[in-house]
Amino acid sequence: MKIKSISYPSKDEYYNQELIREVNSGIETVMGTVFLQKGSRIPNEGFSKHPFNEVSIIAKGCIEMLNEDGSILGYFEKGSVIYINAFEPQAGNVLKDTEIMYVLNRPVIWLNDQVKHGAENC
Repeated sequence: MKIKSISYPSKDEYYNQELIREVNSGIETVMGTVFLQKGSRIPNEGFSKHPFNEVSIIAKGCIEMLNEDGSILGYFEKGSVIYINAFEPQAGNVLKDTEIMYVLNRPVIWLNDQVKHGAENC
């Protein structure tokens, strides 16, 4: 068991602060926090995809989430929770200074005592 205090990156720090990373029973789990400034876009252009399933909770702020065609998918705001499948495209416009807590998970494969991440090695 690990217990950590939740803290957020400041405006002057890198936007993502990883708090916990563990591999157990074939699953890698990462928990962290993000601070995004009003007026920014995530990512700066295009859409990002990552190999993790993601659950994020907005503690403060608002993000306008986008579909791949640029249309508005919805608004991710204080008190909202969002689930994003691994490799699902994601992007958004940050409408207010925003603080997010996230949990990421993905299966891992052990080869020769080293962790290999499922879909990344296909």
